[in-house]
Amino acid sequence: MASANISITVEGLTADNCQAIKQALEIINGVENIIVNIDNKKIVIEYDDEKIDEQLIRETIEDEGYTIK
Repeated sequence: MASANISITVEGLTADNCQAIKQALEIINGVENIIVNIDNKKIVIEYDDEKIDEQLIRETIEDEGYTIK
């Protein structure tokens, strides 16, 4: 297992919608940890880069209707 991290700024991230994003990411095989910082609109995702890549993570967030900065 090769662990990697990505930090993504999500436009419009609020306490109300962060749970939807977390739930969408948690079902991806390979996502290991998700940390949300509402104040600076950032989500840090720790993942196994042998199972998934950054593109899938970004697409999942965008598929939920959010814009990545």
